[in-house]
Amino acid sequence: MFGRHVKAAMMSVGLATVLAGTLAAPSAHAAPSAAAAECGVRAHDGRLWCGNRGDAPTRIDPFHESPFNGLLKSTFSYFTCWSTGGLHGGGNTTWYRTVPDWISEGREGYVPADWVFTPSWFDADPSRYGLRHC
Repeated sequence: MFGRHVKAAMMSVGLATVLAGTLAAPSAHAAPSAAAAECGVRAHDGRLWCGNRGDAPTRIDPFHESPFNGLLKSTFSYFTCWSTGGLHGGGNTTWYRTVPDWISEGREGYVPADWVFTPSWFDADPSRYGLRHC
């Protein structure tokens, strides 16, 4: 019986290691192609760094009905926080806030999670993985 508990604990540690590696933050010296393949919250700044669709419009509020306030042209970006908003094509209501590459309103904007290359389990509770709620 003791052996089963040890084995279960080892499997849990192994799974946690795999999941942590999936969201490992790229190092500051990572090659651009390697960085674009990674997605995670960096401990030094608390931001989510992740690949995203290029030419993503950002909105003032986390809803499709909200006016545009910018455009995220880059395909690897940082996101400062997350918010619950309108349902989007990803089937959830998670939106990520970022500083757009082109800004009309002079402030951060929201992008729906389906435009950011985060896994659905991350979108379910980004705070669990270190990203603050807006």
